[in-house]
Amino acid sequence: MPRTLVIGDIHGNFLGLEDVLKKCNFKKSDTLISLGDVCDGGNRTKDVIDKLLTIPKLINIQGNHDNPWALNWMKYGIELPAWWHQGGIRTAESYGFNYKSVPQSHIKFIETALPYYIDDQNRVFVHGGFDPDIPISRQPVDVITWDRDLLCNYAPHHIIESYKHVFVGHTTTQHFGNNFKINNCLEPLTFNNLTAMDTGGGWNGRLSVMDIDTFEFWQSEISANKQNEMGLYKEF
Repeated sequence: MPRTLVIGDIHGNFLGLEDVLKKCNFKKSDTLISLGDVCDGGNRTKDVIDKLLTIPKLINIQGNHDNPWALNWMKYGIELPAWWHQGGIRTAESYGFNYKSVPQSHIKFIETALPYYIDDQNRVFVHGGFDPDIPISRQPVDVITWDRDLLCNYAPHHIIESYKHVFVGHTTTQHFGNNFKINNCLEPLTFNNLTAMDTGGGWNGRLSVMDIDTFEFWQSEISANKQNEMGLYKEF
């Protein structure tokens, strides 16, 4: 029976993506919901997007690293310092440091990403978060792609009444050690009816994919940092 799976922030970690899709025995009949930030961090963003474009039932959510940061470089060659130093250099490297070499299909992939997705069971998928007191449809994209308050402050203490379940990325679960006494958590975290899926696979953690019906999850062995150390990334 076809499944619906959700994946956390990929951040250019192509080897991790290949690994985790193999581990979960992903089939073309399955639906994959990407929570955004497919770009930056790992040095194989081009390969990541190529791979995602082969998945027939892909639901692509916009991440803040993707749009506007990476997209501004892909379309116009804009190298914002904040983006460049937070993994943007590795996205540029994956395209040979030539923004004019970025395929139009990749630009369209980023441009057409959804700000959020709500399925037929009233489960919402969003990159960052949202104000639970305001309908998500009325909230600006830059808020829902950047928000951390829902995950870090609201969800641990409250049920999000408007939805059956909420899946978010953006904030790696590794950051919850101090606030919730969870030591360098590298697994998805669920607080009431919200699940955080960014387990640091785009940096030094793991990439995670989860069955949204059973909550079973699978994780990569390879982080983006490890991928970068394997001779694929050169300092310039």
